[in-house]
Amino acid sequence: MMNWRQRQQQKEEATDMRWSILPSQFYDYLVDSCTTNTVSFANGKSSSFPSFFDVDYVYFPFCVENNEWLLVQVELRNVNLVMYCSECFSSEKYRRAVHPKLMKISIYFCASLANIKYFKKTGFPVKMMSFEVNEDYVQSHTDLYGNQGVHVCMLMEHLVTGKPLNVTNNFRESCIAYRRFMVDQIYFWRCLPRPGDS
Repeated sequence: MMNWRQRQQQKEEATDMRWSILPSQFYDYLVDSCTTNTVSFANGKSSSFPSFFDVDYVYFPFCVENNEWLLVQVELRNVNLVMYCSECFSSEKYRRAVHPKLMKISIYFCASLANIKYFKKTGFPVKMMSFEVNEDYVQSHTDLYGNQGVHVCMLMEHLVTGKPLNVTNNFRESCIAYRRFMVDQIYFWRCLPRPGDS
């Protein structure tokens, strides 16, 4: 997605892509207190990822437990975090596994913004991070089994481009098709020569 975004931005008409999708390891960088890795994404020094000063929204997936993936969207101006659920959690599981990770994200993400002097340079007011939970894209546990990571990737693309999530009206078939799409994209961006390559 980030390679696609970069190419679209090179076109004159594509000026509204004020978002960044960070890799799944961003969560680990964020919470392990290694500010160098986190700041390299935040200040645009990590290849393909724009500076937080050039985007309004940041997306990144993170694993709760047992390969259960969730998607986080942070609206930088408001420091508002939206967690997109793939499936409904019990209150006990939310308290035990999800909420502690969201609290870590809140603390360390705001620290990253402070490290790059985000509020000072933008003039936006300093705020504590607020939380929302979005359950608009919840799927059944049966359909999600083995497909949670794929669903998060589909959801990220849907949120930033508007591409429909379930084009076949069969979730499992859509996940299979999306896996093929991702393989094609990886091959296209990593293996095929780009114009100007020697």
